[in-house]
Amino acid sequence: MQALHKENCAARAVARVNMVVLQARSGDRMRQTSLWLALLMLASVLGAQAELIRAKAVLEPLDSQGGKATPGGEVKLRIQFEVDEGFHAYHKDNPGYSKPISVKFSELSGLTETGEAQWPKYHEGHPDPKDLSWVEYELSGTFEIVYRFRVPATARGALKVSGSYEAQVCDEKGCTDRSGAFSASLDVLEGSRAAPGAGDNEALKRLEDKVEALAQELGSQRKDLEAIRKANEELSKALKDFIKSQQEKAGPSGEKDDHGFYVSYDFAIAEARKQGKLLLIDFNGEY
Repeated sequence: MQALHKENCAARAVARVNMVVLQARSGDRMRQTSLWLALLMLASVLGAQAELIRAKAVLEPLDSQGGKATPGGEVKLRIQFEVDEGFHAYHKDNPGYSKPISVKFSELSGLTETGEAQWPKYHEGHPDPKDLSWVEYELSGTFEIVYRFRVPATARGALKVSGSYEAQVCDEKGCTDRSGAFSASLDVLEGSRAAPGAGDNEALKRLEDKVEALAQELGSQRKDLEAIRKANEELSKALKDFIKSQQEKAGPSGEKDDHGFYVSYDFAIAEARKQGKLLLIDFNGEY
C-alpha cells in the first residue's frame, strides 16, 4: 500500500536522524552538516506523506442580499473534497465493505439543517476483477457535499460553521484512514430582523391549513350530532307508530291471565254481551 510505504519511509528517516544526532554530538562540522541534511530529508519524507484527501468549506446565502445571510432565510454549506490522483474515497450509500466519508459538525451558530445533504454522483468500482458482484461506490478527484440550513430569525454578526470529517482512502494497493477539519463563516445582513415566522412561510401555510381542516371537521361533527339527534327522534316516532298500528291491527284479544280472566277489558265486555252473561272483573287480583 502506497500510503503505508510512505509511513515506513518516514519511520526510517526518523531513525536515521536519531543516529546522525548521536554522531553530531562529537562536534565534527561535517557530521553537523549531515544532521541538517538528515533533517531536510525527514521534512521531505513527512511532506511526501500526503494527506490524500483535503476538505474546504464554503458558506453561501441562498437568498443573497449583498452576499450576506438573511435572518430567517437559508444558507448553503458546500464541503469541497479533493482526493489525490490514483486514490478514491467512498459514497454514503456504499454497498461494499469500505467506510464512506462521515461528517460531524461541532459548531453551527444556531443553524438548523433543512432536508437531506446532497452527495455527488459516484462511480462503481470492482476491487476484485474476478468477482464483479463486489461493488464499491467510489468518489475521486474533486467533489462536494452540500448542506442547507435555516438561519435563526434573531441571527446577527456572523454565522460560523466548523466540523470534522473521516474518510477511508484507497488505491489499488490498499487503504488508509484519513481525517481532517473544516470551517466557514458568513456575515449576517444588518438591519434585517425577521418577524416571528418570517422565512418559514411553508410551515405557516401548513399550520393555517391544519386549523382550517380542524374547523371544517368540527363543523362536520356538529352537523353529524344534529343529524343523529333528528334520526333518533324520527326512529322513536316510527317505532311508536309501528306499535300503535300493530295494536290496531290485532284488535281485542281473547288472551287470559293466570286466574282465567281475559286480559283485554274490551274483549271481555264484548264476549259477555255476546253470551248474555254477567261480567266478573278482577281488580288487581281481588274479586
